[in-house]
Amino acid sequence: MQNIRTSTENDEIDLQKIFFIFWRRKFLIALICTVFVLAGGYYAFKMTTPIYEASSVTMVSSQSEKLIDLPSVLAQIGTDDVALKSEIEVIRSRILIGKVVDMLDLTSDPEFNGALREPTAFSQLVSSIKGLLPTNSKPTAGRVDPERTRERVVSALLAHFTANVVPGTTTFRITVQSEDPEKAALIADTIAEQYVQRQIDVKRGATVDAIDWLSDRVAELKVALQNSENAVKQFKTDTPLTTPEVLSGLERQLKSIRDRIDETRQRVAASDDFFAAFEQATGYEDKAVLLGDATLIDLSATASRSRSAASRFNARMETLLAERRRDATENKSQLASLESAEAAVEQKIQTESAAYLELEQLTREAEANRTLYEYFLARLKETSAQQGVQQADSVILSYAVEPGAASAPSKKRIVLLSGFVGLIFGCALSMLLEMRNKTFRTSQELEELAGLPVVGMLPLVPAKHRNDFFHYLQSHPTSPFAEAVRNLRTSVLLAHLDNPPQVILLTSSIPGEGKTSSSIGLALNFASMGKRVLLVEGDLRRLTFNRYFDNSKRAAGLISVLSGKTSLEEAVFHHDELDIDILFGERSTKNAADILSSRKMDELLREARSKYDFVIVDAPPVLIVPDARVLSQFVDAILFIVKWDSTHQRQVEEAIRSFEEGKIEGLVLNQIDPNGFKRYGYNYGYGYGYAAHYGDKYYDTASD
Repeated sequence: MQNIRTSTENDEIDLQKIFFIFWRRKFLIALICTVFVLAGGYYAFKMTTPIYEASSVTMVSSQSEKLIDLPSVLAQIGTDDVALKSEIEVIRSRILIGKVVDMLDLTSDPEFNGALREPTAFSQLVSSIKGLLPTNSKPTAGRVDPERTRERVVSALLAHFTANVVPGTTTFRITVQSEDPEKAALIADTIAEQYVQRQIDVKRGATVDAIDWLSDRVAELKVALQNSENAVKQFKTDTPLTTPEVLSGLERQLKSIRDRIDETRQRVAASDDFFAAFEQATGYEDKAVLLGDATLIDLSATASRSRSAASRFNARMETLLAERRRDATENKSQLASLESAEAAVEQKIQTESAAYLELEQLTREAEANRTLYEYFLARLKETSAQQGVQQADSVILSYAVEPGAASAPSKKRIVLLSGFVGLIFGCALSMLLEMRNKTFRTSQELEELAGLPVVGMLPLVPAKHRNDFFHYLQSHPTSPFAEAVRNLRTSVLLAHLDNPPQVILLTSSIPGEGKTSSSIGLALNFASMGKRVLLVEGDLRRLTFNRYFDNSKRAAGLISVLSGKTSLEEAVFHHDELDIDILFGERSTKNAADILSSRKMDELLREARSKYDFVIVDAPPVLIVPDARVLSQFVDAILFIVKWDSTHQRQVEEAIRSFEEGKIEGLVLNQIDPNGFKRYGYNYGYGYGYAAHYGDKYYDTASD
């Protein structure tokens, strides 16, 4: 089967081809553009409502002038980008715009309150359709919510104006659009005035609130100050006054007592150590040394030997020990007294210090309350002085001027845009139609799809010469069609120089592609070379040769030869004027495919090979009947005819696949309209050429 190349890869965009696609359908594009322009013009001049635009300008003052040099309750508006953008949002706030709506009674204006407009035919149609649809909502006819109506009007006004910062400045431009120029200016000025008035109202409100708050705070601080001062007085009355000097004397007395306590404790500790050591002593000498008495020391030397000395020693020792015990008792008694005195002084110091600290705390609290009271009292007087003299941070630089002409819609722009949209739509439609077209307009397209060479391109014979086709070819031997047939003949012969095809079959995908006229033209061209040519009508189902040739004198045809009723020589009709032999077809009750596939057909063509230089077989279309495929087994070459800009690609693909590979010699693009060929962006000249104007001149010159 014949290989078909179904697609090709080409990433390049052929701008010239795209241009010619648009140029070829320029009237369609022009018609669509005209319709769109007319529709746009009708809409712009008949249906649209003129919109007028007015602007007022306000400025944020970076250094506002103060009537009194006192600090303000509210800080001044900043002039940085964030502050300016914040002010834009203030201008567009629903609260401010709501005041404008109330002041101008815009809820009664049909332009902003859509409920007051007369319903259009389209809106009535939509309402009717909605009325037919089932709904769970309860009817609300006759009920109007004033608050919701006001909110809708506020939203409508927000959509009708813009507020922007003038680049490089601290000014705001408030622009309002309306159907009435006077109304546009009035709304713009009202918004600006309300914005400035809002700043004053905010400051006044803040001042009043501050005064109220400061008054309450001052009253509270006054009461607190009085309470703290009374507490100081009461404490001084109830508590003996203590001075820092008294506390300092008590502290010195406490230090002296503590020093004496330390000395007494040392003496008590020494007495205790002495008695402990005396209890451990055993001999007279040791005890005498501990007591440190000279008499005892002397007696200790003889006390162990003399009873009299021992008695005196003991008597003396008891006396000294009694003195020591008495001193120890006195020291302990003195220590207890000192410790008691220390505790008493410490308690007194603690009591006096606590009283002094409490007095100091009460005094500081009273002073703090006095300071706060004086500060808030001064702030209250300053804020009260500002009441009634507040200034706005913004001023109106320019009030809106009533516009003299509508700013929108731009009728010229609507018409131009409509034309542009129409142009785009027309071009898109042209491209869509082009994409849907699956026919062949150039030999390259045909070759890329079929994978076979295009050996001929035959132009369309002028309509006025189609009825006398033979006379046209004879009288115009250098016409474009005649030259194209010569090119076809040359391509067929040069394809096989050593063994050119002798039996050539011409067929097509479907009827009406010009295979019969191509067969006749090729046969006449071979005959003009002095060749013996036999033209065979192979389409036994649809006999068409009688339209071109007068066959009234013939007695038999192809069926008669195949059935053996007559010989080939007797059945052939010789056209004296054209100098070719013609074997007409005949109708038969048998199936044409069976007749043409018989051995008799092969023998007939073999006989014709021996008597003629070329045998041209005009076969039926491939997709209609199988006759052409049957005849293809007996011929040398097949020329496949494709009608220009008519035959569908799928038809050609299916027809070519039905033949054996290599059987088709080439493709012939037939009935090319030179003018249409140029409209598609190609030039049809001499056969395959791309310079039609040169070809036309050449043909005209040759005809002369």
